[in-house]
Amino acid sequence: CFKMVADIFFSYVCPSLGVLMSTLMYMAPVQDLRAALVDGKLGSLNPVPWAVMTGNCLGWTAYAWYTRDPFILASNIPGIIVSVWLNLGAAKLQYHGIRETQALEENAGNGSRRFVLGPQEDLLLRILLLWISILVSVGWLGMTNGHQIETIGILVNINLLFFYGAPLQTIKTVVSEKNSASIHRPLMRMNWLNTSLWVFYGLVAKNDPVIYGPNAVGLIFGLIQGVLCC
Repeated sequence: CFKMVADIFFSYVCPSLGVLMSTLMYMAPVQDLRAALVDGKLGSLNPVPWAVMTGNCLGWTAYAWYTRDPFILASNIPGIIVSVWLNLGAAKLQYHGIRETQALEENAGNGSRRFVLGPQEDLLLRILLLWISILVSVGWLGMTNGHQIETIGILVNINLLFFYGAPLQTIKTVVSEKNSASIHRPLMRMNWLNTSLWVFYGLVAKNDPVIYGPNAVGLIFGLIQGVLCC
């Protein structure tokens, strides 16, 4: 009886909660971005994880397709939608800031109007190009014939580690300025819950290192962020 309950918990309850926690984690920056859009500037928000999030969710959606895992699929489709909105919002604010700087330079006679490709747009386009190339190579051209699951699994793991580690890119600023405002606390807390659930699911129910491995590392990264926020 205990084994049956444990199987149900780790095979169905954990991943179902993981779907919920993943969605809440992706949505954690939404309110802060809305406030930034009203204010007209990003402020201390770090949008880099949002571009990495898009690639991460695309990769996991592909992995869910190859492994026929409905929980992984359901946990990443909302992430694609939310991350697209987050990236668009960040790109708007960066564009606005760049245009303001250009206008000041033009008024001072030191510059001219020119094409603007903001940092967020540039990063997002690079990540999308990378994943499109991967999916076409693996799924259509058959460059990893017979090893599609392993290939997608390894590459999405790399992307996931970048997603979990992206907030730590500001560690130098946090330490030198003794200011952790650039670490998004709601996202960090949801990261703790989300990674813990996927570690249990990947380790106990699926015995799949592609699932539990990067999430365990992501949990460690999240705890490091917590230490920096203390």
